[in-house]
Amino acid sequence: MEKIIYLDNAATTKPFSECLQIYQECLTNFYNPSAVYQPAVLVRKKIETARANICKYLHGENGTIIFTSSATEADNLALSCFKPRANNCLAIFAGEHPAVFSKAKELENKGARVVYIPMGFNGSIKDIEKYIDNTTAFLSVMYVSNETGSINDIAKIVKDAKRINPKIIIHVDAVQAFGKISINIQQLGIDMLTISAHKIYGPKGVGALWVKKGINVSPIIWGGGQENNYRSGTENVAGILCLEYCAKKVTQELNENYLKVSQYKQQLLKELSNNNIEYKVNGENTTPYTLSITFENIRGEVLLHSLEKYKIYISTGSACSSKKPDNRTLKVMGLTDKQIQGTVRISFSPYE
Repeated sequence: MEKIIYLDNAATTKPFSECLQIYQECLTNFYNPSAVYQPAVLVRKKIETARANICKYLHGENGTIIFTSSATEADNLALSCFKPRANNCLAIFAGEHPAVFSKAKELENKGARVVYIPMGFNGSIKDIEKYIDNTTAFLSVMYVSNETGSINDIAKIVKDAKRINPKIIIHVDAVQAFGKISINIQQLGIDMLTISAHKIYGPKGVGALWVKKGINVSPIIWGGGQENNYRSGTENVAGILCLEYCAKKVTQELNENYLKVSQYKQQLLKELSNNNIEYKVNGENTTPYTLSITFENIRGEVLLHSLEKYKIYISTGSACSSKKPDNRTLKVMGLTDKQIQGTVRISFSPYE
């Protein structure tokens, strides 16, 4: 096979080979986990074990996991907890993933009051207390930006928000954080959190929403009442077990992987500087996994396709926004249209 250099891991990751083994086993033990005979009951037990283990890896034993078809579905399910009323509002980070941003826009179009919390040049939230008050019933904030890798100080955001309104529900999209930085749900004090399998070397088609005990979730998919009536539809058993395996592996290897990827990122920036290439890194306090970088007088799309000829794959930004004419996140950070056109996103993996 021809050698490729894949640097678009924020879009998706190459699944671990063990995932194939899990799928093969599930093709043999193909039983519907809702059936009541013994082989099916054993499949159900595997799902429940996976649910408990993922809670453990997140330090979220004070809640439960709802398995979904994707992180997008999990984000939408989370926002279903917000019930628009005349005296309340929804607040979201202006740099949110389209799964949250588009859902918020839909709610706004239906009459809900939505506050969009701005972000600075550093790519993260500051002074959140200026944008929420005691009418803010729900807050959704991304842990790590999918565009720049900037890390929001979730613990401080939660502390400030709950000081203003102790009843506020806080959801965190941790898709780009889980498996990259340490997450302790109980220490953060959040109410819901979203993760995705295919961002941590699992298959596409499976995500999860962690929900704190006592939080009422309104289903958005109705049917046979699977997932404790939160999400109907026969469970994707193979995908769930892959998510469990990948979550365990990346959690155990978190520190080792972080150091390895940090070296990759530092080496790339060093090579650019050594070759007198002018560039600007977007965002501050970023994970080493993601690098948003703007070049002078070079169009990002041209650079992308030039590298593609050598089997080097990068992106011009979030895959979910790749067909749109501009980049909402970079624009709200203050980049000009010319700078946005000269920006690419490089995202690393420790497993390459």
